[in-house]
Amino acid sequence: MILHLVRHGETASYESDAGLTERGIEQARARGESLAAELPDGAAVSVAYAPTARAQQTADVLHSTLATAPRLRLGGNDVAPEFRNLQLRVDGQDYEPTQVRELIPTAGGAGWAEEARKFWQAHEDGDAMGFWLQTPLIWHESPDAVVRRFLDAAAAAADRVPADEHLAVATHSGCMRAVVAWAAGRDLGEPDNAEEVVLVPTGGSVAVTYRGETWHRAVPEHA
Repeated sequence: MILHLVRHGETASYESDAGLTERGIEQARARGESLAAELPDGAAVSVAYAPTARAQQTADVLHSTLATAPRLRLGGNDVAPEFRNLQLRVDGQDYEPTQVRELIPTAGGAGWAEEARKFWQAHEDGDAMGFWLQTPLIWHESPDAVVRRFLDAAAAAADRVPADEHLAVATHSGCMRAVVAWAAGRDLGEPDNAEEVVLVPTGGSVAVTYRGETWHRAVPEHA
C-alpha cells in the first residue's frame, strides 16, 4: 500500500477552522493532476482527510480531480481521524489548534492558553511547527506521539488496503514534518501547501519519501 500524505492547500485563515483560498483550491487540483499522471493505468486510489475544513476541502478537490482520469480505479473519499492534526488539550478534551484559537483571549492564565499563545506567536514569527518540534510542551500533543500515531495509522491502512493500492490523505504540515524528521534524523522544514510525503509500510518497517529522498526505517515497538 502506498500512502500519499498531502498537506492541505492554502487556507483562508488560521484564526479558525477555515477552508481554502482560490489559490489553495488550485494547489489541491494541481496535486491531484500530478498524482493522476504518475499512477499507472488501472491503479486503484482512494482519498481520505483529517477532520478539519481545510483538509476536507483539499480531499474533495483531490477526489474530483482524480475522477477525471478514467484509466484509474477511484475509491471513496472519507474522513480519517487517525491522520488528524496535532492536538491541544483543553479542559480534558483534545482539539485541533485552530478550533480553539478564538478562546485564548478569554482563557486568562490557564496553562493550555499560555502555551497556545506561545505557539501562535511562533506562527506570527513564521514557524509555529518548528517551535512545536523543538519545544517541550505540556498541553500540545508531542511530535513523538504524532509520529507514533501516523505510523500506526499507516500500518493499519496497509493491513486493510490491498497491495499496490494508493491512499491519498489530506492532512497537516506539522504532522508530515514530524514524520520526515523522524525518518531523516533531522528537520527538513515545512512542506509546502499541497506537497506530499509518501509512506510505504512493509511489515515492521516503512519507507518515507520526501523531495526526492527516501529513508527506510524500522518502526519502533510500543513502549
